[in-house]
Amino acid sequence: MRPTRLTGPCRLKMGSPRLFLALAGLLALTACGREFSPTAPSASTAPTVPEILVAPVPYDRAQWPLWIDADGDCQDTRAEVLIRESRRPVTFSDARKCIVATGLWVDPYTGITMTDASDVDIDHLVPLQSAHDAGGWEWSRARKRDYANDLRDPQHLMAVAERVNESKGSKGPDEWLPPNAAFRCTYARAWSRIKATWDLRSSAPELRALEAACS
Repeated sequence: MRPTRLTGPCRLKMGSPRLFLALAGLLALTACGREFSPTAPSASTAPTVPEILVAPVPYDRAQWPLWIDADGDCQDTRAEVLIRESRRPVTFSDARKCIVATGLWVDPYTGITMTDASDVDIDHLVPLQSAHDAGGWEWSRARKRDYANDLRDPQHLMAVAERVNESKGSKGPDEWLPPNAAFRCTYARAWSRIKATWDLRSSAPELRALEAACS
């Protein structure tokens, strides 16, 4: 079953001063896709935000295909991100220019600078397992593939240091935030935007952490 798209009043402008508390109502299991009323609901009808998100089926990384060559130019999603985010022209390890070898990348999570592509991981800002637990388990394999390789939002996939990506793993913002404190609010806003774009749910601890990151 494909999740309901957020429309009309269920879409928030990212500049909203109370963005993350408002998302609690909008991203809960039953909050959106219905008539929105500005009247506060009674305690018996108000949507609740769970403390944890538990998918009824286990996460299987194989169901989220990585990396694809969507435009058929031999450069897969990883290569596209490396090329896009390098601060100088990249070099390639093959004559067809399919595999990136070197460039200049600055990890926004830490400020670490990298020149060898083998030291760079491509991070899903909202990790695949987090997306699975937040409602992605319902998606078709094609939609999971689209999420895993989405290049439309420049912060959906980011070039980061390998060791930092390993430290983050599938943790949400209530368990992990970028060591670079100056990037935390940007990270929190991107997390909220990506979840809204893909109609993914949020937990109460997650929403509290997102709000705190910008306070």
